[in-house]
Amino acid sequence: MDYSIINKYLVGNASEAEVKDIFKWIDSDLENRKEFIQYKKIWALTAKTTVNQDENWNTISNKLARPKKHLNTINYWRVAAGFLLVFGLGVMMQYILPQKSQQQFTYLAETWIEVPLGQMSNVVLPDGTTVHLNSGTKLAYSGNFNSGERLVTLEGEAFFDVVKDQEHPFVIKTNLLDFKVYGTSFNIQAYPEDKVINTTLVEGSLGIIGKSGSEITRLVPGENATYSDDDRQLQVGKVNLDMYTSWKDGLVTFRNEKLKDIARKIERWYNVEIVIKNARLGEEIYLGTILKNKPIDQILEVFALTSSLKYQIVPRANERTLIYWEYKSN
Repeated sequence: MDYSIINKYLVGNASEAEVKDIFKWIDSDLENRKEFIQYKKIWALTAKTTVNQDENWNTISNKLARPKKHLNTINYWRVAAGFLLVFGLGVMMQYILPQKSQQQFTYLAETWIEVPLGQMSNVVLPDGTTVHLNSGTKLAYSGNFNSGERLVTLEGEAFFDVVKDQEHPFVIKTNLLDFKVYGTSFNIQAYPEDKVINTTLVEGSLGIIGKSGSEITRLVPGENATYSDDDRQLQVGKVNLDMYTSWKDGLVTFRNEKLKDIARKIERWYNVEIVIKNARLGEEIYLGTILKNKPIDQILEVFALTSSLKYQIVPRANERTLIYWEYKSN
């Protein structure tokens, strides 16, 4: 298979015939499938720092210019990037065009980017959009990303700096709400387990779309919107932007947050498990700032020195470190 055609497919510029040829080649042999996955991984990583597509293609071609039977998985690419790419193959929709009485095929390949707990990552989408991904976040986009609506799926927290393109709308899907982007910089926090969506707009305009498909409201810069799945209410107001966006720079500020919610964030940042032994303690309100590059024991010590809680760290083999929080003894 000509790698230049695969590259056209990955950036969304391949013709229907070329896409069909690519998937025939993938389905014809297991080694072809492995080679395609390897190519896509390397393309996704080099695309973060390479603007020129021809240079990008040459870089990848050089890395794959060897017999197929010598292909091995390059694990260090994933380690260096700090996130895991999960590629979904075999997604094919078949439909009939009655007026021509022949079969036509539309092929969709989806790339998932998954950031492990305790890490963060930056990625550049095929259109040049920059996305900062927080710990425990998953982001997906399709192989035909540039050919129509630029659709991504988000589970977790991300800061987007979207490239303007009026002909190709940018839409973000989450578990509770969707967002239509009008050339903007903004933050979305949408961890499914939280059952809350939090969105903060820095620049431009951002439409919030309900699951019915209609636009609920449109944010202006400096506004934050919070939606809870419990009461189905959307609250919009002006906020201090740094409180919601400084995490990407390693600084996290919380104001009037319950300890149980802070614990959930710390679990993601440091890949630990926190057990709060007292239900009333978990409901207590805290404010403060955390530097994410500090060791977990320093963070815990700050909490202990400035509040009524104490902690215990329990290392576990082959499992996340366990941390207990409870009230200090009188």
